[in-house]
Amino acid sequence: MYFEDISFDAIITDKNGVALEADCRIAEPAASGLPASISIEIPLIDKKHKMLRNPCTLRGTNGGIEIEIKDLWYRSIQLDVTPRKHARGALHINHAGHLLVKRSYWQSDLARFRFLLSPVRFFKKHSNAAMVNYSATPNMAVELFKLQTAEFGEIRFIKFWSVQHVEQNGGAAEIRASYAAEILCDKTTELTVEQLVEKMKAVLIPLSILTRQAITLHGWVWERREGIETMWFVPLAPNLAPDMAEDFVKDVCDPEEFDEYAQAFVEKFLKASPHTREAITLISVALAPHVKRSTAENFSALFRALEQVIALERLTKNERQKLRETDKEVIALLSDLKSRVEVISSANAANVAARIDGFANSIHGSGPSFNVRFEKFLSAYPELEFWMSDLWPLRGTKQLPGLKQIRDSLAHGFRQEYSLHTIAVAQWHFARLLERVAFIVLGSEVPCGLQFGSYLLEREQWYDRSKWETVRKTARRKN
Repeated sequence: MYFEDISFDAIITDKNGVALEADCRIAEPAASGLPASISIEIPLIDKKHKMLRNPCTLRGTNGGIEIEIKDLWYRSIQLDVTPRKHARGALHINHAGHLLVKRSYWQSDLARFRFLLSPVRFFKKHSNAAMVNYSATPNMAVELFKLQTAEFGEIRFIKFWSVQHVEQNGGAAEIRASYAAEILCDKTTELTVEQLVEKMKAVLIPLSILTRQAITLHGWVWERREGIETMWFVPLAPNLAPDMAEDFVKDVCDPEEFDEYAQAFVEKFLKASPHTREAITLISVALAPHVKRSTAENFSALFRALEQVIALERLTKNERQKLRETDKEVIALLSDLKSRVEVISSANAANVAARIDGFANSIHGSGPSFNVRFEKFLSAYPELEFWMSDLWPLRGTKQLPGLKQIRDSLAHGFRQEYSLHTIAVAQWHFARLLERVAFIVLGSEVPCGLQFGSYLLEREQWYDRSKWETVRKTARRKN
């Protein structure tokens, strides 16, 4: 990795083609996950500038370096008229979408492409990353694990670092570590950079489930004979996804077995149908969200992902026509209400009765219940019954709520019916269920950290049946 402060002259062009000269200074991120620094000043002159309209593009050069910032949005800009020769007005930036730096003077005989990844807990805690001897590793990089895919060939997931000098007490230095997925370009040169990025994002979806934290793509570095190009996505505010795993929920599988499970899981995902990949992607986002959410929001996201998964099994015409369990009662009550409204001596009685009748008719076309759709899914994956037997039940009753009853209360605004502790314990079980579902749907072996009664699960306090059943029995608050 190559980092430096770059000062250069540039041209800012707005969406309407209006251009202004600018004096810029950029410091690239010292490591993936850290923000860049971008300073832009506009020379003030003795006549008024035209106002720039967002979004803008900035381009500039300095010797063998080319810099481009796309999707640049600013909050305010100082464009006062002044007779001063060297006056400058600051451009206050709201957002920068892409920062591209090209260096033609740094050439590499090894054509390789590095996808810069977020520093998730799994990467930082990996034994190869945590135990590295920096002074004894002159190439300043260590391999964490590797995968094989049809598009990329071998993908090496690595930790690499640079030494940053710090002005402190007469001079010091610190190591800034980054994480990346590295491929050789000789087998992928027919793909555009955009295609490479999209294919790597697909690889990160199942890996995010395995690491229990969303692995986000922060940019890329392309080294080749023509020079080196570095791209940073959203450089001022890189997305650092929250770690959804509690301190006592860390491993989906044994560290020694991670490579094997990762290879199989990624391979199955990449070969799956588009509908299945879409469903697993929704599971990945629900299990490892890219932004921080409340426990109740996470719970609802898990249920939406489950609904997407069970929709993979198409219903027959007869199954689609089945009413929900309570629909007949609702229709009967609405019919009775309509009859009573019709006998009222009111100018609006007929209109009100027609609206009630319309609502009753709409129930007929509302589709089958969750239970009908889930039973169809179970018929395709009967082994799921076993994988659900040690967890908080999906379906329950008012007195002993299942995950669905809790979700229904949250969806209908009755959040107060359950305590935060109840929702947290149920959400933990829901997450374990969806992790198992992801492996089952893809036809991949369920890893030991999710196996029924495995030692990795047994160490979790909320897996203890006596404890979570007690929580379930006292789940509903007394009104």
